[in-house]
Formats: sequence, C-alpha cells, structure tokens
Amino acid sequence: MAIASTSRSRVAYISEAAFGTTPATPTFIEMRRTNGNLGTKKSTVKSEQVTLDRNVRAEYQTAQDVTGSYDFEFSADSLDNLLAGALRASWATNVLVNGAAEPSFTFEETIDVTGSNVYQRYTGCMIDSLSLNIAARRAVTGSVNIVGVQQTLATTIITGATYTAAPTTAIETADKVAALAIAGINPVPKIKSLSLNIANNLRARDKVGSLYADSFGAGTCDVTGTIEAYFESNALLQSVLDHGGGAISFTLGQVANKKYTFSLPAVTFLDGSRKIGGNNDDVMMSIPFRAVYDATTAGSIKITRAVA
Repeated sequence: MAIASTSRSRVAYISEAAFGTTPATPTFIEMRRTNGNLGTKKSTVKSEQVTLDRNVRAEYQTAQDVTGSYDFEFSADSLDNLLAGALRASWATNVLVNGAAEPSFTFEETIDVTGSNVYQRYTGCMIDSLSLNIAARRAVTGSVNIVGVQQTLATTIITGATYTAAPTTAIETADKVAALAIAGINPVPKIKSLSLNIANNLRARDKVGSLYADSFGAGTCDVTGTIEAYFESNALLQSVLDHGGGAISFTLGQVANKKYTFSLPAVTFLDGSRKIGGNNDDVMMSIPFRAVYDATTAGSIKITRAVA
C-alpha cells in the first residue's frame, strides 16, 4: 500500500451560507500554509459496570469535535477571508474592525496517495484564534486555530466543485514593517519582535441527541501580544509602572496597494519587565499588552488593506 507524502497535499476552504452546510457546487479557495491540519477529537467513557470477572464491559463514544490549526507565512491577498473570520466581521472599503458576526467555513484537506486523491472535509468551522509573529531577520509567520462540527471522508470531489489557486504574492519579512508606532513613545523603541493574538474564546454548545456540537458560542474578542524591545531608556518601563499604554500600529508589506496596516488604538501594558542577562547580552524589555475598546474605532483592532 502506498504511503502518502505531505508534499502532495492541499488545504482549501469555502465560506458557508448556512452554518455547517457546504455550499452546492462549491468554489474552494486554496490556502497557503506551512504546516498543520484539522482532525476529530473523539470523546469516550469507560463503563463503570461492576462484574465478577473484572473485565471492562464497554467503551462508549460520547462526542466528536473538530479541532486543529494551520501555520502560514504572511502574504498579501492570501489571508483576507481568514482575517475576517478571526475578527468576526466583513471588509468595508478595505477596512476590517472586530465585530460580532458568525462566519463559518468548510475546510477540505486533499491527500494524493499514488495518483488517487482522498479527501477529509470539515463543516461548521469557525476561527477560534489567529496569531501573527514578527521577528527581526525572519519571515512574518502566524497560525490560525479552528474549531468545527463534523469530519467526513471521501474519495471523490464534491459534485461540481472547483478550486481557485492560492495567490502567488511574495512572503513578507520583518524588514518590510514600516510606520511602527508604540504608545506614543518618541523616538520609537527599537523592536526585536512583536507578536499579536486575536482570540474569540469559542465554546461548543452541546445538545442531547447528537455526537456533534449544535453551534459555537463566542466569548470576548481578546486581542493580546508581546513586544520585545531593546532597552534604551526608562520610557517603556515607566509606562508599564504607570499602567499606561496607548496606540500600537504598523504597516506590513513591500508592494504599494498590497500593504496592510494593523492598528490597535487603545492598548494597556501588562506585567512588563526589563531583562539583564550575562556578559555579551543586550538589556531587553519584554512587555505583554492587551488591546481594549476604542470608541472612535468602535472596536479594539482595525486592519486596513490595499495600503499605498
């Protein structure tokens, strides 16, 4: 029997008009990813029946849940739908602000096994969280964490299905970050890395009569991150001690009208610290932060695409 190779696999997705239902004759969008997969987490319970012969009488299945994640390298046009899913909102004139919509997707993983494809499809998928990592001298990377309702297996495509190839735009690197602003501090601190995480705190709504979740409830939109900065003065540390913060923003991209500006208009610094290492080390500041609601933005994070 042939052994499948990861290099002969494809991940594609499509938005669902009705939660948990793949559209008829779907036009799937291929996803650019570097790692990861979805799968079913099956819950079981061992029978506690007491018997004279000491044997376990049964193992009962109680639930199935779809979970997993995909890692990616950031590139223009490749993540727009997933960013909207993570912010639970729609793009409006190239602007996206976190909201309270309930977008769902069907994901399909295709694996070639010696010239014959097999398919795993996951319906009722929602984005639980999305992270972005920017580190000096590296590609900008991230991960999208997904929960879903049900996995099905197949050996043929969905009738009438077509596939839109993923964009071929360039992978963005940390040197393509511009217009960086950190809490109004001037001059702008020299940043070694910046991480960002958007969490929707989704929970499965279980129901009697089904192995699968009925739907997913959304908790708070929790936007957090961490700044790793070279220590140059007391300015950042004083802001931490003052329980301060401000706006954080940056523009990512190398091609005009293909750039993205990430804006967190109201950020609070959390328990930041200064790190003094040993010989031949730089003194560093590590500052975790949380974005909070900004009335002008009507949200806590705003993403603008097609920036010149």
